[in-house]
Amino acid sequence: MTESDNDLTQLHQWVNQKSKEGAIAIVSHKNGDMDTIGSAVCLASLIGPGAKACGVYVSKVAKRVLADVGGSFHLMDSNKPMWPRTLAGIIVVDCASYSQTGLQFPSGIPICVIDHHQGGSDWDGAELVICWEVSSTTEIIHRYVQEFDLMMTDKCATLLLAGIITDTGRFKHANGGSFIAAGELIDKYSIDYAAFIESIERDELNHSQKMAIAKALSRLESIDAGEWFLLHTSGSTNEGVVAHSLLSAGADVALVVRRAEDETRLIGRASRSAVNDGIHLGNIMSELCKTLGGEGGGHSGAAGWSGDVPTITARSGFISALSSIRRD
Repeated sequence: MTESDNDLTQLHQWVNQKSKEGAIAIVSHKNGDMDTIGSAVCLASLIGPGAKACGVYVSKVAKRVLADVGGSFHLMDSNKPMWPRTLAGIIVVDCASYSQTGLQFPSGIPICVIDHHQGGSDWDGAELVICWEVSSTTEIIHRYVQEFDLMMTDKCATLLLAGIITDTGRFKHANGGSFIAAGELIDKYSIDYAAFIESIERDELNHSQKMAIAKALSRLESIDAGEWFLLHTSGSTNEGVVAHSLLSAGADVALVVRRAEDETRLIGRASRSAVNDGIHLGNIMSELCKTLGGEGGGHSGAAGWSGDVPTITARSGFISALSSIRRD
């Protein structure tokens, strides 16, 4: 039995035990992307009626896919979350730290974490933490289904595939396991891949996204950060869309800085060629946790950090860390 197999066995035992004791909440992270929402809804379906997928936000793409497949997800009030009276356990999916859930958990409730991010974590109090070096959390859920030959609906298979596709940037940041998992889902559940991709990508940029890009471009700065061509700017909304547009403009690495309330956020994206040449944004953001505090991490080509420091301090820290990396 491999370490991964042992993780899944522990997960299965944990789920079975808590299901006997009461309800289980499957909590997504507060950004509500397709990977976290797909993982939560699918896992809740696998566990049964005693489990509920929930969180504070569902992204536009995730909301559309949920509507297409008829998935059930409960939106919670971050200020006054309502938990089941019979709550026996909480499973957190695709979330590197407690604060990223955007919720206050009831005290004394056992916690299980299923994640794939590299970086800082504050899950020391969790009963079970499963964190694999895969490209998406939905891949772990897929492996769980396979390991115990669980009955999964076509709806859930579609959600898992959507999570893999979106979290790997349409496979730009995928590894071999991502392609294998996607292929198995497509084949076993007869998913029309071309039609599915069209359904995910059918929306053009809305007015808000176009305005966010335009404003960010007006503040754009370029710099040779060591051996890397960096485009960086500040933004207030749609940071991911803005960062992607900077990569399309030719950046090796794109950085969007945002100040919101008492927090500075960094959103980073790297081109596939930069990743192949040695960039791992998740590691850079993790290093910032050590030097600046806060929390951060992510993938090689997409990562983020947040903390209570001035924007210039966060930006300078990122540029310094990026500049120290040599091309392979």
